[in-house]
Amino acid sequence: MNESALIIIDMQTGILEDADYPIVFKEQLISNINRLIKDADSKGILTIFIHHTEAQGTPLEINAPGWQITPQLIQPKEAFFIDKHTPDSFHQTQLKKLLDEHAITNIVIAGVQTDYCIDTTCRRAFSLGYQTTLVSDAHSTCDSQNLKAAQIIRHHNQILGNWFVRLIKTNEIKL
Repeated sequence: MNESALIIIDMQTGILEDADYPIVFKEQLISNINRLIKDADSKGILTIFIHHTEAQGTPLEINAPGWQITPQLIQPKEAFFIDKHTPDSFHQTQLKKLLDEHAITNIVIAGVQTDYCIDTTCRRAFSLGYQTTLVSDAHSTCDSQNLKAAQIIRHHNQILGNWFVRLIKTNEIKL
């Protein structure tokens, strides 16, 4: 049994296509994540897609077009899908239960947004005792009022990599 899982966070149409908050390096992000998914699928590694879910009438309402995983991503037949309502992919979700049921001890994280759901999920995974890898070039965000997205990504790679995760690039990872 494989002890690893690939967790893809919030790669949803409503987030990736939001013109008011454009995700930087979007095409490269999608390409890198597809490479990770293909690799995981070829090795029988569990792939889990996390959906950020919001209230009825919002773009991320469950089953709304914006809530859907972008069609640009490969979605293996055996993939799992988990809904969340906060930046923490573990908080009040079935993620930990699913990982425990599959005896997962190592997780690889990719997706959006670096400064919200990626950061929070990485820290929580560390606190729960998972060996966590953050793919340094397979997560992204948008510019904030104070920082450019590229600065936010570099900053989080540094902070998270100093304590909470192992950082590795897409072309260097061995799933």
